[in-house]
Amino acid sequence: MGTDRMPFADNWAYLKTELAWLDRLLMLAITRQRKDNKTVSKVATTSADRLSAHWWKGVISVPNPKYDDSKAPFTPQKSEKSASHPATTTTEPATTQCKVTVGYQSQLEQRIKASAQANIVLALPSLRHYLNLTLFEKNLILMVLAPEVNRRYGKLYHFLQTGEEKSTRPTDLPMLDLALRLLCRNDLERRRARAKLTGPHSLLNKQILRYVSLRPGTRLMSYLQLSEEWVDYFLSEKPDQQFVFKQLAATHSSPVLALPAPTPATRAVKITQPEVTWDQLILPTPVMGQLQSVTQQTSASLLTRATGGQVAMLVGERGTGKTVAASAIATSVRQTLSILDLAEVDPKDWIAVLDSLDAYRYPVLLIKSASIWFGRNHGTDTETQLTTAQLQKWLQTRRAEPGITLFSSRYLHVVQARWRQKMNAILSLPMPYKVARTMLWRQAFSGIACSNNVDWKALAEQLKVSGGEIQQLAKGAVAIAQSKNAKTITLSHIQQAIKQRGLTINLT
Repeated sequence: MGTDRMPFADNWAYLKTELAWLDRLLMLAITRQRKDNKTVSKVATTSADRLSAHWWKGVISVPNPKYDDSKAPFTPQKSEKSASHPATTTTEPATTQCKVTVGYQSQLEQRIKASAQANIVLALPSLRHYLNLTLFEKNLILMVLAPEVNRRYGKLYHFLQTGEEKSTRPTDLPMLDLALRLLCRNDLERRRARAKLTGPHSLLNKQILRYVSLRPGTRLMSYLQLSEEWVDYFLSEKPDQQFVFKQLAATHSSPVLALPAPTPATRAVKITQPEVTWDQLILPTPVMGQLQSVTQQTSASLLTRATGGQVAMLVGERGTGKTVAASAIATSVRQTLSILDLAEVDPKDWIAVLDSLDAYRYPVLLIKSASIWFGRNHGTDTETQLTTAQLQKWLQTRRAEPGITLFSSRYLHVVQARWRQKMNAILSLPMPYKVARTMLWRQAFSGIACSNNVDWKALAEQLKVSGGEIQQLAKGAVAIAQSKNAKTITLSHIQQAIKQRGLTINLT
């Protein structure tokens, strides 16, 4: 089992991992601020110059740069052998190992899931799952909690907020302005983040966070602080989940329920933070072009808020990459991906789920098994089913707001023509051909040491399976190799995984 799939030992082990990420974020911000201050100090002669630096930087060049201000770009030089023999290739080593960067959030989510399966309670992830918190809200709590673990974080916040390394009365708490600057990447994210701090469902309204103001000023200048009881909960080695229930019940407007039950939508919609780049998709060029075109229009609507959302349908056999394609779109527009599988939703909850699927909370939404709502067999023979008018009204609302709604189906003909006509794009994802399957096999074992005797082309030629099936075979081969303490993946491991899946192959 890789370290990215190991459960956390306890809640403190989880906190140390998250605080290590926060450390890297703060160090990067401090490095940038010091570099920026150094640049401004070389030109600014008055306090007014420093205040207007955001305008004149990039217009005025810095005179007499020092020897370490800039470095000459590095140009790799070819050796005489490679220059004189450009077609010469080197012999491959006994093992092949391709490195691929796995995102921090993806690794973290896998470890949190493994911890939940091992019945290990993690305070912050438990609260995030129950309240369906966004990534910004979760990271905001972590940022406010950090000075309760080590005052060093408070000193770092003070420097980033004031530019002063020493102060007689430093404040350990982070300002709202600093949180927005560190945790948001653009103005759109900052607007949405501020909106999450208002309303009846905000962390402030639930009395988890509170504003602290040392003197009259703007909201941006206010400090954020955790309530003392929540600090104790987040820092517990073995948190008691009953505390969450009691605290949320105390701030709930209705005294009837001891704990507000999760809504059908929070149970059904899975929110992920994908990190899938376009080069990870192995698809025909026309399909890639369609995907990127839809993505560009979605990105423009989210940034300008001037146009409505996109509606598209992904059609293809199981494992052809429909979810991966949706993940690539979400990554490109820098949004979370919300996935709803209608096959897992009780028909009696359909109306409640539909009403909750607004574009503001779910800007990139993938609805799997779309034929359940939009197929030929959908009718009004039971009271729990949705009517056509309700679906039309909901779809119009989604299209009126920035974002993208994606539907996935194995076959196009099972979706009614009236709904197909409302799509901005219908993208058919075919089963991979031989060359694509070869690339998928190599991609499935990226970052894993494999024996040089594995013939990827032969595997791709004999096994005409989808990319999803290849991923499952790769996982099976890795599991077999780990059970035998093997250092590399061999052809024998892959053949055993193929046999376990009920497939046959003849490789010698």
